[in-house]
Amino acid sequence: MNLQQRVDLSELYDREEDFSADLAQHLGALEIGQFEDAETEARVGKRRADIVATGDDGTLVIENQFGKANWDHWGRLEAYARLKKANVAVLIAEGFEDLMIITCRLRDEDSSVGWYLIEAHANSHGELSFHHVVGPSIDIQMERKADSEESEFWAPIQRGDHGALFKGMRLHGKRLVKPLDRMLLKLGVTTRESYAQIEFSSDLPEDQREAVIKRLEDADHKYKVSERTTKSVRLNFPVLDIGWVDRDSWDDIREALVKKGEELYHIIENSGA
Repeated sequence: MNLQQRVDLSELYDREEDFSADLAQHLGALEIGQFEDAETEARVGKRRADIVATGDDGTLVIENQFGKANWDHWGRLEAYARLKKANVAVLIAEGFEDLMIITCRLRDEDSSVGWYLIEAHANSHGELSFHHVVGPSIDIQMERKADSEESEFWAPIQRGDHGALFKGMRLHGKRLVKPLDRMLLKLGVTTRESYAQIEFSSDLPEDQREAVIKRLEDADHKYKVSERTTKSVRLNFPVLDIGWVDRDSWDDIREALVKKGEELYHIIENSGA
């Protein structure tokens, strides 16, 4: 009987770059969403990410390595995910320490990005298998397929029917979220109202935050501070006084939400933040 024994990835691949090239051809095996157009050794600033791909679920960044994952690769993944404005970020290795697992779980709790730790196992027959160690509580691909009123409402915006800005963006909670550099731009709907929101991360310098706020006020965008913590500041911008219950007005709500989102996005882009 020819038993399948687990072997190190380095026995199948001469270099980690070869492993990346193989992964890029089989992204579906990772079960993390719909991605294609994969590029290996993709330039990010002066460095290169192992894999960057785009698709129906936005932008994917992958770092992979032989052996047990180290913090250097985790740090690279965080940097690349931010610079590429990724929707999904994945670290693939043959094992992970407990602290990294805890760190990734915390990332998934407070981030609009889907963070994954995935173990890659190889056997003596040259076959690979992948095992999710950490991932978002609701997978992106399942969220898109959910037969619910909320997904029905957001689907046209996610498809790009109302423009490219929010195309492919994922739902986080009940809001559609577009990650920006140290900021999040969100669109939200409640039972009887709709709104846009800007969330400033705590690591955004105060002068840059104030520059954005000044431009918002100069453009007469009314807002209220919905939450201020040590981690973030959130500004809410009312859009319409109608929401989920006003089903006959869903098209109007979508159009108004995206319009407000585009206005806020351009103000952020032009503020230099």
